[in-house]
Order: sequence, then structure tokens, then C-alpha cells
Amino acid sequence: MSKEKETTHLSNSEQSETKAERELREKVEALKTEFCNISRNLITRCAVYYDNLAIDEIFAQHRRLFVRCANVILSKQGRKFEIDDNNRDVIKFLLYYFNYCAKALEIFPNCDLNKNIFLFGKAGVGKTILMDAFALYLKETNNPRAFYSISQTQMLNYYKQHNTLDKFTFNEEGSKSFEGNPVNLCLNDLGLKTQKFYGIDMQMLIDEFLYARYEIWTSQGKFVHITTNLDKKDMMGVFNDNYNRLTDRLKMFNVIPLGGESRR
Repeated sequence: MSKEKETTHLSNSEQSETKAERELREKVEALKTEFCNISRNLITRCAVYYDNLAIDEIFAQHRRLFVRCANVILSKQGRKFEIDDNNRDVIKFLLYYFNYCAKALEIFPNCDLNKNIFLFGKAGVGKTILMDAFALYLKETNNPRAFYSISQTQMLNYYKQHNTLDKFTFNEEGSKSFEGNPVNLCLNDLGLKTQKFYGIDMQMLIDEFLYARYEIWTSQGKFVHITTNLDKKDMMGVFNDNYNRLTDRLKMFNVIPLGGESRR
């Protein structure tokens, strides 16, 4: 009888151990499946977000779409968009850059795909048209780097009505999130007016805007691009606050020159 009980006890122990092992194996398999699903979802998201512009045929398709978007923007002026020696490399760089393609660094090696764009050049060379066209192009391709294109005048008018730049910075009004709901932006014609305008100090507004956008970029990864007639040296001279804080903020930009004469 004792031997039978011992045999029964061992049999139950073995069965219990086998069950525990089976449960452990099932948990491991479930974790593996979950991990594979997460990896597959991440790959799918990346594939949806960015086409591989390193492939020449895909790059050509995106360039044609960009040109169509640029022609839509210029159609209001009865003009057609032209790619020439002055803007060819910049357009190529920005197509790669906005699609997070490393080939962008073959054009401007000192740039960083994670930094913002600071596009400068003479008045009328097409900076605003270029960024407006990219804003439309990115919207059409559902690119996560899509941005809203605004002017300094538009920002000033908003401030006059609301006494805040919240819409263009943290966008906290109506947001349930503690961090607000900032969006990607391009501010055009920065530095166009730095004097007081009806009692509003534009330099103060620009300082406030750039301070806030720097925090948003570092903490939330939201982009702010700029077009201006000023070069980087002039920008630092005009907007330096004597504490070098704004000078440090300018380090968040890829400084891109757009050459040529006025196209107007």
C-alpha cells in the first residue's frame, strides 16, 4: 500500500510539474507572438510613414508630385514652378530630409535629419513658395513631418487678437493633455519686422516664439522650420538677447542657403 501511495504521489507530482512547464511554455509563446506583432506593426508604420526615396524610381515619383504641388501654389499667381541650378540641390535635399532618407546627407553632409530647417536667401528667390509647396506635398503623402506654413504677419495678427502665441507654440487651449497639442510649423519671413508695431515689440514675440519652440522640439519632437532673408550671422546679431540663449536655440537648425536672384 505504501508503495502504491508513493507511486501515486510521484505520478501526481510529475503531472503537476508537466502542467507548470506547459503553462510556462504557453506564456513564453504568447510573449513571442506579442513581440512579433509589435515588431510587425512598427515595420508597417515605418513603411506607411516613409517611402524609400533611396530608390531612384520612388524619388522621381515624389519629385513629380512635389512639382505638381508647387504648381498648385503658383497657379494663384499665374506662374509655373521651375527647377534650376539655384534650387535643385535644396529641393533634392528636402525631399530626402522630409522622408527621413540618409541620402540627404550626401547633399549637405553637416546637416542632421532630426534638426529643423532654417532656409535663408535674398528676397524673392522662392523660399516661401518652396516651403508652402512642401507643406502641401507632405499633406498629400500623409507624411508625419507635415507642417502648417504661417507668416510672421499672421502670427502678429493672432497675438493682437488673443494676446498670446499659444496656437503657434504649446497649443494648450482646448487640449486635455498636460503637454498641450503642439504641431509642426514653418514660420516664413522671420525678421521682416523687428520694430514695435502698434505697441507690440516683434523682437519680444520672436524671442518668446523661439524659446517655446525650442522646448517643444527637445521635449516632444515637434518641428519648427524658418524662412528668412537674414543669414545666420544677421539672425544672431538681430535677435541675440545678450545671454546667448537664442544663439544656443539656433543650433537646433539645419542652415540651408537658397541662392539666385528674385523670381518675382
